[in-house]
Amino acid sequence: MNQFRFRPVGSGGEMKSAVMNLIIINVIFFIATFFAQSKQIDLGALLGLYHPLSPYFHLYQIFTCMFMHANFMHLMFNMLGLYFFGRMLESVWGVKKFLIFYFVCGIGASITFLCWETFTAVQSLCGGSAGWNQLTEYMSNWQMVGQNFHATYSLIYNPMVGASGAIFGIIMGAAMLFPNSTIYLYMAIPVKIKWFALIYGVIELYKGTHTIQGDNTAHFAHLGGMLFGFIVIQIYKRDRNSFY
Repeated sequence: MNQFRFRPVGSGGEMKSAVMNLIIINVIFFIATFFAQSKQIDLGALLGLYHPLSPYFHLYQIFTCMFMHANFMHLMFNMLGLYFFGRMLESVWGVKKFLIFYFVCGIGASITFLCWETFTAVQSLCGGSAGWNQLTEYMSNWQMVGQNFHATYSLIYNPMVGASGAIFGIIMGAAMLFPNSTIYLYMAIPVKIKWFALIYGVIELYKGTHTIQGDNTAHFAHLGGMLFGFIVIQIYKRDRNSFY
């Protein structure tokens, strides 16, 4: 038996001020990227999260990358996840707790991504005797040298964007609060949320630890979102009055 029950919030209630507003903000940022392009401004490069070794890295990107998306499909799937799973959590917690949960998961996902990518870069560069020397020598000549000079180079110079880390945190939250609730994959296959989250987590862990050609997904950001979601819910369980 589930500990919580999902109570939909009306159009004038809290859902509109949190889940729906987050969706609207993400859509606005997505549209703004096209307007900015017409002014020769790359919002993805400004607000996306770069590797700490990149000269384009700024601390604020840990937060702003959550509002940027690579393309329409990327945006759509994230916002669908936010809508369907986010409203479940908000119906239990209300606006403040839900927003804190959402942003902690998103920022936690960014931090996890940075830690993993830094470890990966150091491991890769230390694997070759000239790795660090080459990187330092050509750091200022990115456009001239090109992305294929070193495998780690494209890692450092390609920003991460998307709310996926926060969304995976929400999926973890829904799995913990409503473990036996059923969702329908592809509108046909019934699966309990707890199994959905577990399967997704295992897939992300496998893909994150195995090199797959052409895979540019930040799998450890997804795992970081789930990890921080789990931690925050443990805190919420200890003190129901915390974070208000």
